Amino acid sequence: MKTSSKANNSELLEQLEAVDFALVDMILYLDSHPQDANALTQHDELCEQRKEIRNQLAIANGAVYKYESTRKLEWPWGQSPWTW
Repeated sequence: MKTSSKANNSELLEQLEAVDFALVDMILYLDSHPQDANALTQHDELCEQRKEIRNQLAIANGAVYKYESTRKLEWPWGQSPWTW
């Protein structure tokens, strides 16, 4: 069962990296084409995809980034399971 969970985490992390890469590329494009409505729509869709993937990772493992912590009363970063 853990192998399946680790495989799912790896897949989600790969998806997050791919969406992050696409977002950086889209932001660079929008810097020189700020009026491109299609690019703006794609940017918004990528942001939503990124948010969904982060939420899936957070549900399975806790926060992905320390500045997005879902902690309640204690700092969770030293606790398992880690996503990597």
